[in-house]
Amino acid sequence: METVNCDLCGSKNYKIVTKQTDLIHKTTKDYFSIVECENCGLNYTNPRPSPKEIGAFYSKNYTFHHVSGLRALLKSSIIGKLIRWIANSPFAYIFFFIPPISNLLALQVKPKIQDPVIKYIKERKIKNFLDIGCGSGINSHFWGADSALIKCNRITEVFGCEPDESSRKFLNANGIHCWSRIEEVEKDKKFDLIRMNWSMEHVHEPSKYFEFFDNHLSSEGRAIIAVPNYKGLIYHLAPNCVELPIHLYHFSEDNLRSYSTKHNLELTSSVTFSNPGMFLFANEIGLLPSRSFSRGIIFAKKLQNILNIFDKFGMGNDIVVTIRKRTLNIE
Repeated sequence: METVNCDLCGSKNYKIVTKQTDLIHKTTKDYFSIVECENCGLNYTNPRPSPKEIGAFYSKNYTFHHVSGLRALLKSSIIGKLIRWIANSPFAYIFFFIPPISNLLALQVKPKIQDPVIKYIKERKIKNFLDIGCGSGINSHFWGADSALIKCNRITEVFGCEPDESSRKFLNANGIHCWSRIEEVEKDKKFDLIRMNWSMEHVHEPSKYFEFFDNHLSSEGRAIIAVPNYKGLIYHLAPNCVELPIHLYHFSEDNLRSYSTKHNLELTSSVTFSNPGMFLFANEIGLLPSRSFSRGIIFAKKLQNILNIFDKFGMGNDIVVTIRKRTLNIE
């Protein structure tokens, strides 16, 4: 384990916010602390697994590393899309009286939010796209298969960056060049779009990635970053409701803005959102303080309507920001 200073401001002064063990992947029974920098307010895990140790805390079937070829692709793109469509349509209520299906659909209820990568690609003619922390390229986390690398490869030149070896082999075998670390990317290589989908919270030095954006975004390029929002409602209810120890940083919009400013970048947009599945899963495994959440499709849809209100006030459990190189104001 290693003890570190704040990655954002360098301060060594912090206070402990909460402690938690690995209740999700169950790779360890040890407890880890989330601390808050007393200078800039950044939350991070400290002490934490070092770069050499962190691999032991990822389960063998960690979702976005797992590769099972055509079957996984079909399940993600066809069956998964069908389940999500039913869950978010009026037809879902039909299955209320079939508890197993009702509970399954409840986990797939989601807010109406457009995939920012698909939106950006449709609005602009981009030459290339880099996905950092892309996993196997079959799925793009919350957004499903539509903006995963395998799919985007049909409409633009795509690249990946992923530490998991099996995922890199799969992508390279499918004609997608994938680096293992951002340091391997050629210094003069520029990208019109860079995405980090729920991967920034996993890295040991976020500052290196913001520096990478500054150096590798094209003049009109954008970086789209999605991370858990530590100012979200679920973390107000339970600050320890975190995927430890593999989540090393716990960001807010203010943190992301400060990182951007420090590295000659600026935020152009920010949106937070939540979905019932996160509350239902967290409640089921004991990450929330009490079992106050019901199961089933009707409860999930009612909960989503309530969460939509919190999202508007920046209290969604996830946040997506778009970043560009800072423009100079010349009067």
